[in-house]
Amino acid sequence: MLRSINKYKLYLYLFFLIFLSSIFNFKFLENYQDMFILKNININGVSYKEKKYIEEELYKLKNTNIFKITENKVLDILTKFNFIDSIYVNKVIPSSININISKTDILAKTFINGEVFYIGKNGKFINSHQIFEQYKTATVFGEFEIKEFLNLYNILNNQKLEIGNIEQYYYFKNRRWDLVFSNKLVLKLPSKNKSDSIKIYKQLLNNDNLTNIKIVDLRVINQIIMTNINE
Repeated sequence: MLRSINKYKLYLYLFFLIFLSSIFNFKFLENYQDMFILKNININGVSYKEKKYIEEELYKLKNTNIFKITENKVLDILTKFNFIDSIYVNKVIPSSININISKTDILAKTFINGEVFYIGKNGKFINSHQIFEQYKTATVFGEFEIKEFLNLYNILNNQKLEIGNIEQYYYFKNRRWDLVFSNKLVLKLPSKNKSDSIKIYKQLLNNDNLTNIKIVDLRVINQIIMTNINE
């Protein structure tokens, strides 16, 4: 009878030992999982207002297991911010993500359906609602594809024309551009051979041949038509 009681106590002790160890294991597992829940998102490279704007979109990632958050998931969320040029995402175990952002250069602004959009060097139209800084930049008029403007901008830049002196760009359906400078001089470019036309304009500029001139018309190949201010 004594041996039976001892056997009973042994089973009881074993039961409580297993029970208590299970509670401990569950608690440990729970604490272990909580350790890897995303708590901090650190954003660098943008202004305070832009940071808050981006944080609102990334908030949905909070309280998610950090191992389930991929770089692509972060990039997918940030694709709506067209002012971003490049993004570097670094997970810091156990509960943080560092995001380094490089913003694109703003080249000009335009109007789409009555709203102001900026033109980014990254080849994207940026709604002005996403921009929290003031940019003094040229205005582009007309219905154009952004690659058309970037092509012109690169030509002007490669020819070392002072782009900062251009106040307005006018685009025409035949893929031609007019440029209006800060001194109100108008340069009419052809639809083709824009680079050669810019070279001609720079020669005129360097030789002081544009005094009292309001329009330089280079639309016709091998012709320079200049209109005087008084005409």
